[in-house]
Amino acid sequence: MVEDEIIVAVNLGQKLKKLGYELVGITSSGEEAIQKAEENHPDLVLMDINIEGNLDGIETAEVLRNRFHTPVIYLTAYADESTLDRAKKTQPLGYIVKPFESDQLRSSIEVALYKNEIEQRSKQTEEKLKGALNQLGAGIVTTDENGFLLFMNPAAEKLTGCKYKDHLGKPVREILFFENETGDTIGSVVEEVLQSGLPKESGNIFLISKNGNNQEIRFQSSPILGAEEKLTGTFNILRTKEQHTSTTEKDTYLKEIHHRIKNNLTIISSIFSLRSGQADGESNDILRESQNRLRAVALLHEILYESKDLSSISFELYVKKLTDALFEIYQVDREKIRLELNIQEAKVKAEIGMNLALIINELITNSLKHGLADSESGLIRVHFTRKDEMLTLDVSDSGKGLPEDSIRKRSPNSLGLSLVESLAKQIDGKIDFLNQQGARIRLTFPVSV
Repeated sequence: MVEDEIIVAVNLGQKLKKLGYELVGITSSGEEAIQKAEENHPDLVLMDINIEGNLDGIETAEVLRNRFHTPVIYLTAYADESTLDRAKKTQPLGYIVKPFESDQLRSSIEVALYKNEIEQRSKQTEEKLKGALNQLGAGIVTTDENGFLLFMNPAAEKLTGCKYKDHLGKPVREILFFENETGDTIGSVVEEVLQSGLPKESGNIFLISKNGNNQEIRFQSSPILGAEEKLTGTFNILRTKEQHTSTTEKDTYLKEIHHRIKNNLTIISSIFSLRSGQADGESNDILRESQNRLRAVALLHEILYESKDLSSISFELYVKKLTDALFEIYQVDREKIRLELNIQEAKVKAEIGMNLALIINELITNSLKHGLADSESGLIRVHFTRKDEMLTLDVSDSGKGLPEDSIRKRSPNSLGLSLVESLAKQIDGKIDFLNQQGARIRLTFPVSV
């Protein structure tokens, strides 16, 4: 606390103690406050504006913010307009007007501490993001909603021939000049995005650099949307022709890998199919179930091969293709056995999708082989939903239900439970086996996995 009136300081100190706060020091001057802050690293400083010494409260607060990142709440009985304007520039977390009650003091401190925590987290996230963007080979430029420069990474500095520190807060059109192949000047792509609110990508165009090192590039500009979908700026990527070609070649190579894996798995599945025709009883069942698992994995690679996004898949499409294949393998009469799909989460990571598909494969296989084997009619449900930060896969049927012994002992022979539980653990999932008018298996796992 920085307060030069001793009676006020003592009274305030008593209030703080009653409210459960630890007071690490009381000073009456700015110089002493800076020294104590360096020694004690307080979470918050209560600062009177009019204090003793060469520094007033506002000047002291500025030193504390710049040197130690220490948040401040101003204590003041009165202040003219010019003083308040000076105080605002130090970015205080609040003002308390003297005299004040304990409740007002507590609420002001709690709000200030919370705001400071949020601001510090935001700054840490921003610094991590800037660090990551600075490592990229592609040029990155961001602007505010008026087209003024907010950020530019070293790669963008090199491409444009402009220094970030020299152009911060200036119109981005001063550093981004483009020409087409015929030498005609191209209008500002960034301004088009700001006006339309829609992303825009150029073909191959030429960036006119300040250092005369003009390059053929591809330019992408995307709107940044804040609260309530309000446009707050743009995020822009500049890739040289070589970088764009390299990215395209990598995507093509990955697609080819997925294609080869899918083909190899299909061949192995076909071998299993041939061998199953020569086997009897339990051996035949084991071969067919192994074949189905291989088919589930091959199907994932088939979808990735046909997709533009190689890191995630359309889960609804995946589940539909998988269940259709299983119904065909077990020659299900769809007039008698119905399938109900409710997939609310459209996209999942490819590696998560594989685990979920293998689980679905096991559970539907169990339903078709055991739960609904002798039924004249029945229903299989596959629901995939999200609530807050948790995802839930719910698979159920209207059949006989799970044998209580297999639920209690987790017998791997009855349901492939060992595989299901192992796949669930790999995605930090919790799995419940239930009997509710048939078999029901519910898997919950975090979105962040």
